[in-house]
Amino acid sequence: MNNDHVKQSMLPPSASISRRRVLQLSGLGVAGAVVGPAVLAACGSDEVGVSTGKLDKVKAHWVYIGPPDDNGWTQAHDDGRKTVEAALGSRVETAFTPNIGFDASTNQLFQQLTDDGNDIIFANTEYSQLLSDVAAANPGTKYVECNGHNYTANTAAYYMAHERTAYLLGVAAGLLTPNGTMGYIGAFPSATFFNDVNPMLLGARSVNPKATMQSVLISSYFDPQNAAIAADALLSQGVEFLFGVMDEPTFLIKAEAAGVWTGYWNLDFRSAAPTKYVNNFNLDGFGPFYTSQVEAVLNGTWAPPAKPEPFLLDCPLGEWGDQVPQEVQDAVAEVDKQILSGDLHVYEGPLVDNTGVERLPAGEFLDEQDAYLMSYAVEGVSGI
Repeated sequence: MNNDHVKQSMLPPSASISRRRVLQLSGLGVAGAVVGPAVLAACGSDEVGVSTGKLDKVKAHWVYIGPPDDNGWTQAHDDGRKTVEAALGSRVETAFTPNIGFDASTNQLFQQLTDDGNDIIFANTEYSQLLSDVAAANPGTKYVECNGHNYTANTAAYYMAHERTAYLLGVAAGLLTPNGTMGYIGAFPSATFFNDVNPMLLGARSVNPKATMQSVLISSYFDPQNAAIAADALLSQGVEFLFGVMDEPTFLIKAEAAGVWTGYWNLDFRSAAPTKYVNNFNLDGFGPFYTSQVEAVLNGTWAPPAKPEPFLLDCPLGEWGDQVPQEVQDAVAEVDKQILSGDLHVYEGPLVDNTGVERLPAGEFLDEQDAYLMSYAVEGVSGI
């Protein structure tokens, strides 16, 4: 990648709205109890060395925004925690606290988990100051926050770099549909939302320049009733591919019943749409990432990135649906090769937003760290 043409991040970290951070708008409370007694290029030479001393056993705790069996986001993280247990056995003790929202009791929870002697604490959403205040007062404990923007000697952030995956799904949708009309059910106007709808539309337009993206935001990642209403509205408008960032499969079931292609964010959920399922984001990278982090604590080598930026995990496509033609799969695989080789960039100028403002000049492109701060919809995306 030629960094001479990489545009610098558009917003400071404090201005970004992350995937799960915005759940604080829903007013969730702390409802859960504590349960239960490599691999990444990002974890290489760009880290700041921190001498912590080797440990015989690490005590690690996960704080979850939802339940571990939500068929979505939190389940993917809990699968990652289980991967750590399987990989490290008696050298690690893990536990988790589910259904944690955004109020003063969450700050107290992080302090209690610290006082309980946890060596490293993972949060599968951004808790911002509710976590960072505790981290600042406890430099001997490591805190790793998904979607986070807090970068200190004992804190790190991480997320899935999913814009490439969304682009590939867009290519598939553009090839599978006559008109390239796509629909998307989201929660909030976050970077996650923009890094889904934008690349998906850009991918579709690479094979069908007339493709469009209609979005509906329902202010929740888990609201089957409103997801059903949104799905019905989009399907009634004639969308030919329906996607969403929900933690339950209502929209998949609706798409299947309407004979419309569909896909899922968090897990392989083809069972909800056996004849119209296209693909999903593969979040299996959480397991290797968590394992590498705990191993680093064991070895006394844990460190955050040297730069104030997150660890970005690889997020490939999952398994293709049974009815997706082989020629579509092959075409998408070829595009993926071009992206991975650097011959093709997901975000490449000229890029205009949906208000007509040029956001990226010709000859420039955004890298994954820039995309982490994405804050606008490209031309062709409506509903936002």
